[in-house]
Amino acid sequence: MKQKGAVVLIVMTLLFVSGCLQAPQQRAKLKTPENQFIFYPPLPNQPRYQFLATISSSKDIKKASGKLFKFVVGSDEDKPTVINKAYGSVLFGDRLYVCDIRSGLRVIDFKKQSFATWGLSEPGNLTRPVNVTVNLESGLVYVADIGRKQVMVYDQGGNFVRAYGTTGQFDGPVGVALADSHLFVCDVQKHQVHVVDLRSGKTLYDIGKPGSGNGDLFHPTNIAIEGDRLYVSDTTNFRVQIFSLDGKPLSRFGQVGDRPGMFSRPKGIAVDHEGRIYVADAAFENIQVFNKKHQLLLFFLSSGNGKGMINLPAGISISYDIPDFFRKKLAPGFTAEYLLLVNSEFGRNKVNVYAFGSYKK
Repeated sequence: MKQKGAVVLIVMTLLFVSGCLQAPQQRAKLKTPENQFIFYPPLPNQPRYQFLATISSSKDIKKASGKLFKFVVGSDEDKPTVINKAYGSVLFGDRLYVCDIRSGLRVIDFKKQSFATWGLSEPGNLTRPVNVTVNLESGLVYVADIGRKQVMVYDQGGNFVRAYGTTGQFDGPVGVALADSHLFVCDVQKHQVHVVDLRSGKTLYDIGKPGSGNGDLFHPTNIAIEGDRLYVSDTTNFRVQIFSLDGKPLSRFGQVGDRPGMFSRPKGIAVDHEGRIYVADAAFENIQVFNKKHQLLLFFLSSGNGKGMINLPAGISISYDIPDFFRKKLAPGFTAEYLLLVNSEFGRNKVNVYAFGSYKK
């Protein structure tokens, strides 16, 4: 009986080991190239967007050490640097600049796999950085700081260069954009966009005034410039307004409501070279995409902490620079035209990166 029991035990052990060896193979067979990736809209529709990655801390850009390495040198590693509350961001070359309202300007270099923080000391100390842009020619970085009521400027080494905003010039700078020799500053408190001369720092003219009429603004929170157009997320008027760069109202769209194409708390705004307008709605916690005629093309993303999900989205930006870090994550058959960055103030996913393009099996 003992011998028979031993045989049964051996057979059961072999079956268990065999099952363990075969399980990964069976799972691999179930995995197809399509379901390894997250597309919007999902297959079998024709995807136009692919979720690539989330950047929430220094761990997300550094290669993890192997178990053997940790065993030999120990497991004590530096505490990861985290993004606490992301608002605006911009990708310039291999660098991602993220306004962390609580901690300063996070600077992520994907090529060097480094994660730094700018604006920690005077005279360039940041208190509540909200939005950021980069001068494509000079490489200077412009940060709208609502705490200082100024726009702070840094070079590519992180050195403070200058500040815009004398006493009373800005009350609530939350958005910033550049065009020619002008700095456009979105002021949520004054309900205007100030147009400032880059050399002198003086305000040349203002766009909008408090109100709800054509060309009026009420708590504008984000701006974007594409070509000769200024796009303003007119948050408390529940709409998007479009101006010429000299301040002439051109068009507007949107209204308060809970149906697709309507807004509840529009914040982040971005426009691609084809005129597609992206609007992040902090209340709906989704992204709506409109064409040049302001017709809704798509609304996507949902609230949560899962892959690709968002939580109280604030800023959104487009980058035609696609670092290798992200190119390596593209699905076979997906051709990327640009990257779409969506920032969440809360939740696990602080900066989500998606590729816009076309997919062929």
